[in-house]
Amino acid sequence: MGGTLPGRIRNALSMLGPLADTPGCSIGLHTAHLYNSVFRFDSEMIVTPYLFRARGYQHTAMHLRRLSPHGIFESFADQFEQIWGTVTPYPTTQGFHNGLTA
Repeated sequence: MGGTLPGRIRNALSMLGPLADTPGCSIGLHTAHLYNSVFRFDSEMIVTPYLFRARGYQHTAMHLRRLSPHGIFESFADQFEQIWGTVTPYPTTQGFHNGLTA
């Protein structure tokens, strides 16, 4: 991987990695090419779609809630579940420095 992606992944893991020790919270790594970030919380999620030529902090964050078995939440939830089925579990932070291997 080139560009800024490896650094962004390391940054996300350093900030979110400690959550791997929280009961009921799971973090996984995948190889799918995505054009959004999805943070799933049961029947709610935060989706940040990719916006052409925008930096990460400039992307819109959408707060979605499951209100019915159809609609945009279900579309993102289906995508999330398909990708989640391919992840490599991220280990607990015990033995890690800032969420990353030493």
